[in-house]
Amino acid sequence: MLAERTLGAALRARAALRPGHTALVCGGVEQSYVELDRESDRVARCLRAGERVAFLGKESPHYYELLFGCSRAGAVLVPINWRLTGAEVAHIVADSGATVLFADRGCAKAVEQVPDTPVVWLDGFEGWKAGAPDGAPVESGPDDPVAQLYTSGTTGLPKGVVLGQRGFFAVRASLAEAGLDWLDWRADDVSLVGVPGFHIGGLWWAVQGLTSGITNVIMPAFASGEAVRLVGEHGVTITCVVPAMLRLMLDEPEAARLRGLRKIVYGGSPISEALLSRCLDVVGCELAQIYGLTETGNTAVCLPPSEHVPGGARMRAAGRPYPGVELEVRDSSGHPVPVGEVGEVWLRSPANMLEYWGNPAATAESLVDGWVRTGDAGHVDDEGFVFLRDRVKDMIIVAGENVYPAEIEGALAGHPAIADSAVIGVPDERWGEAVHAFVVLKEKATARELMTFLKGTLAAFKLPLRYEFVETIPRNPSGKILRRVLREQFWRDRDRQVN
Repeated sequence: MLAERTLGAALRARAALRPGHTALVCGGVEQSYVELDRESDRVARCLRAGERVAFLGKESPHYYELLFGCSRAGAVLVPINWRLTGAEVAHIVADSGATVLFADRGCAKAVEQVPDTPVVWLDGFEGWKAGAPDGAPVESGPDDPVAQLYTSGTTGLPKGVVLGQRGFFAVRASLAEAGLDWLDWRADDVSLVGVPGFHIGGLWWAVQGLTSGITNVIMPAFASGEAVRLVGEHGVTITCVVPAMLRLMLDEPEAARLRGLRKIVYGGSPISEALLSRCLDVVGCELAQIYGLTETGNTAVCLPPSEHVPGGARMRAAGRPYPGVELEVRDSSGHPVPVGEVGEVWLRSPANMLEYWGNPAATAESLVDGWVRTGDAGHVDDEGFVFLRDRVKDMIIVAGENVYPAEIEGALAGHPAIADSAVIGVPDERWGEAVHAFVVLKEKATARELMTFLKGTLAAFKLPLRYEFVETIPRNPSGKILRRVLREQFWRDRDRQVN
């Protein structure tokens, strides 16, 4: 079990124990632990305590040097989804108050909309580090913030979830103390990181590997064929994916190369029994499902490998809380409900967020006496397994990406032909869920025209896959969209109202 409780201290300890061991392989570049430690120190000496440092680009060693450098300097890394539009990027940079934006040249078009923040292009990163002053950086503590990830809100404006250093160690520490190997990292493991670092799932998974001292094969961007090749070439033994990624990997002609994996951790959506059976047949490894939010510092609940039995009674469950994590199902007044009764899932974890950056009202609404209100509806059984039924909030999850209807509806409202709209998530075998838009027109327009209109406003994964033209949008007397009515035709034959 790790004694360190900051990213910077953990990296220093791993560099001392395994200096020449490969820490990461990314985009054809290999970096040892002692090299990552040294370069992170140089980064830290260029930063100031408390400042926000934004990163816009695909995965690279520079990203991780910045992450560990921020940990040592007491700065906060703000990773930004490189698939967002320029306007979306500009909002995050402005909201975070970032003093510098590190960017990939491939994101130049988006960067053009961020005129007031100094930019360091990643092809000039080495030159930027060369200006590091002498002296040791100021070390931050376990309770200090280290990352600020933006998650879409029901208002459509992303909120900055501030995460502390301690949270990245909480789950592993609790599992080790309880002697459980639901998730584990062994000295000879090689980890594949395919989920991007601007997601809490990708960031958390990469940190677990790097602070464990193992080799991490990090993909600049996920591609299923490349993932299968990397697993075989580097002897990858563990990985974390969303089911949509796993399905694509199993569809590859050389999927048999995945047989070297000993454990697959997945999240973002449940796994179908067909996909589970196929994975067990082709790969033959253990699987573990994780559930949590950015606000809970990633995983707070796990369905362990022992429960992954096709046809098993627990396969419909999200799992049960880790030791040290509390879960309650509560009614609309915030009172716990009996076992088996559906309500909102509340979680209290040592990895919970510190706050929503600059948004005390939203923080007070979501973080109550140390509990995070997940917005998910579900129930627990008499053994503490939680089963998710629906979302109290309206979020859609497309291949692990969080999408909120209000943001899309707001963008659609800007089209002159649209009188009203409503957006829901519908089941999709490939991506888990797909965005479906109901549209009321006041003048003629086609689905293609609407898609073209939205392309310049929203990231591609937020675009509706289907448009349905209707006469009216069902609403209650106060004007709220009756999404459950719209969803019913797509979800009526499914036990679980999330996919």
